[in-house]
Amino acid sequence: MHARDPETAASPTRHPRTRKDCSAQLDSRPKRSCLYCEVAQHTKAIRPMFLMLHDAYGVQRDSKHTYDLAKDCMNFLGARYGPTRPLLVDEYQNFTPTVLRELLHLQERCGFALLLAGNTHRLAGTRRDTHAMDQIESRIGMRFEIGQPTREDCLRIGAEHNVEGADAYVAIATYGQNTSLRALCHLLQNCAAGTSGFGSIRLPRIETTLRGMSCGSDVLKVLYECRNDFAHDVGSPT
Repeated sequence: MHARDPETAASPTRHPRTRKDCSAQLDSRPKRSCLYCEVAQHTKAIRPMFLMLHDAYGVQRDSKHTYDLAKDCMNFLGARYGPTRPLLVDEYQNFTPTVLRELLHLQERCGFALLLAGNTHRLAGTRRDTHAMDQIESRIGMRFEIGQPTREDCLRIGAEHNVEGADAYVAIATYGQNTSLRALCHLLQNCAAGTSGFGSIRLPRIETTLRGMSCGSDVLKVLYECRNDFAHDVGSPT
């Protein structure tokens, strides 16, 4: 995870003024402290990246040309209509080095706070990419690395999702440390959806939900078979 935090990120947010000299208009969606977008296969090229930024900031885009989209981004990211809110870009390893370099160029030119989240090791696929990434890495302000979930992380997430029962906490701790925090949250959110938001989540519900999410007869192994010796003394939180 990488962060670029200019002074503009600390500025109070406000609704940007309506644009009069271009077809792009800023919408009136509720303001949040940070905007979020996720890089998928269809958004990893330069033009789709510009469209992704338009969507994240609620800017209508009437032009189909990359040059015009880039110019619009320079305007609304450059605080032309008011202070620009910070942006979190998830799964940024799906960008090519060329597109990532273009995004960093926008950040340097416009001065908005940018947080990149993803797997850095998957970015450089060739020797040429490695050289490009060395240049990109030198432009990153701060770096934070988040490792595998700990037992305490999993128990805390379980408590927040109203998990009940020592056996259920053993299972989610094993599942979370076998997979990821995202996978654990996704599982528990699906469990909660199955209860319509009422009542607690017990082990049978977790097993049933996981069977519905995955294929294979051994799907429940991820709940009970540990990759490492981390499940000793796991119980429901006090």
